[in-house]
Formats: sequence, structure tokens, C-alpha cells
Amino acid sequence: MKMSIAIPTYEYNGRGVRFLSDLFRTIKSQTLKDVEVVVSDQSKDGKIMEFCLDNIFDLNVRYIRNKKGRGNAALNTNNAMGYCTGEVVKLIYMDDFFYSNDALQLTYDALMKSDKMWLVCGTNHTRDDGKTFDTPIVPRWNDKMLKARGNNTMSGTSVISYRNKNMKVRWDPNTFGLLDIDFYHSLRSKYGDGVYLSDILVTQRVNNVDNIISTRTSEQIEKEFEYCRKKHGITL
Repeated sequence: MKMSIAIPTYEYNGRGVRFLSDLFRTIKSQTLKDVEVVVSDQSKDGKIMEFCLDNIFDLNVRYIRNKKGRGNAALNTNNAMGYCTGEVVKLIYMDDFFYSNDALQLTYDALMKSDKMWLVCGTNHTRDDGKTFDTPIVPRWNDKMLKARGNNTMSGTSVISYRNKNMKVRWDPNTFGLLDIDFYHSLRSKYGDGVYLSDILVTQRVNNVDNIISTRTSEQIEKEFEYCRKKHGITL
């Protein structure tokens, strides 16, 4: 198996199946076909399970019901990663989707032709389910990502891929708003720089649910920054 796509899921305020269907549609259209789809589902209901079992897009889907650590995105992502068997694992959140039909092929080729362990790709954003796209991000490393808010020059979880063999880094369940930046630092500390692919391969939705991060208090946000800075030996 060349690639696994690891997708942590939950009911997403009743929108889970719709978002996952949009993602599956873009997986179906990929030029790379040697792919498995691994869904780790923390939903309270069975709608996503039924959708995966119906398999209307005729994909190679592996569904796992994950009852542990419900509501913790890091733990659910780790669970999905643990079931992946592909040479390369592509992480993507359920409300995001692939922007181009050759996204998986470009990812696989770029990583396998390199001597790197991990890769991040370019991304854009949509606020209207893919009718329009804005805010493109070309990834680059930035030593200030854990020093203050607004310094994430890599973007979110859905831009990440990695070689499956010997991957030891996992998501920290103590992180919430900074889980992606924390993961980047852990990857770089363990394996050195990754491949920074400028091609925009993934679209990330900007949803109202995402605003849950903005409801956290300044004290909570700063406490998480302090935790991550201490973990990675970063001083202001």
C-alpha cells in the first residue's frame, strides 16, 4: 500500500457525514489509487459508521470506532495513525478536502524522492464549501511559532504527511489550540527538517465550530504556550 489517509472524526454538530462525503469525493478523484482510508470515529451516534460501511464512493475504507478519550483530537488522530499500513500517511481533518486531483501523487513522490521523514504542503481556505478559495499558505519553518499567537507559518494538521516506517512521534493529548505547532516541533526535533512543498494540495474549511478556540481565555491560551515552550526548550 503506497498511502494511508488518516481521518479523525466525530459527529461535528450533525455535519460530520456531509463533510466526510465531500472529502471522500476528492479522495475518489485522486490519480493515485493505491490508497487506504482509515477513519477513527469518536461520534456519539452511528451516522459516520453507517456512511463508511455503505461506502458509496467505493473506497478502501477501514472504520474504527474509538471510544477512548472522546473529544481529544490528539488522541483520536493518534488512534487513526496506529491503524495505517501505507508507506506514506496523509493526515487530514474531516472538514477539509483535497484541492487538486494529483494531491496524493505529488505528496507521495515528493516525500519518497527525498531523504526526509515528513512533509507539509501548501493550503488554501474556503468559507463557502469550495465555491471560492482564499488565504493561500506556502509552508515555511518559523522559529517564532511558539513565541506568540499568529506565527504559524505552516498551517493546520491537514497539510502533514510522513513516512510510516519508524515514525515515533505522536500528538500530545495535553495540547489543544497548539497541537499542530507542537507536532511540527516534535517532528523537527526528532527527524530534522521536513519537505516544505509549495504546491497547494489541501483546502481547509473555515467553520463556526473552529471558533471554539477563540472562546478560550487568555490565561488558558498562555498556559498552553508556556507548556509547549517548556517542552521544546524555547525561551522568549
